[in-house]
Amino acid sequence: MQSVAIQGTVGSYSEEAARKLLGANARIQGFSSFFETFQALLIKSVDYAVIPVRNSIVGEISSATSFYSRSDLDVLEEIPLDIRHLLVGTPDSRIDEIRSVRSHVEAIRQCSGFFKRNQHIEPTVGADTASSIRRVVSEDARTIAAIGSRRAAEIYGGKILSENVADGIKNQTTFYLIGQ
Repeated sequence: MQSVAIQGTVGSYSEEAARKLLGANARIQGFSSFFETFQALLIKSVDYAVIPVRNSIVGEISSATSFYSRSDLDVLEEIPLDIRHLLVGTPDSRIDEIRSVRSHVEAIRQCSGFFKRNQHIEPTVGADTASSIRRVVSEDARTIAAIGSRRAAEIYGGKILSENVADGIKNQTTFYLIGQ
């Protein structure tokens, strides 16, 4: 069974890309940072890593590509993934009560128009989209929501408050499968 490192957790877009690249049986290890993701590959505790490199709204994902560009790792495959950001709250949340939204820094950047239209909502950086949803639901705070995927909302029991909150109708991120 192939093992792969991602920055993120179950329900993240990186997990979705890894499953599309390596299949449903791949053993996925989530890490909280791109540094840890690359370290796992470099010390050979995993066979591969999947990283986001470009987004159609914000361009290069420099927090990931900076590590890749300093390594001697190879791009083995790449895949574009459609990104459909949702605003997700607790089961009893109402969109008019939201005052803070947590997500990965890149997801927040992709939704800058949402924050401009809703200046009463403060963006807060989280580790990744899926863990942000998990945290919001587990803390059960009605005034806090997260930006992430439909799958993460379903996995962690979040309520979808708004769909397609990204700045572009066609939001796509290209992921690399990298290896030694």
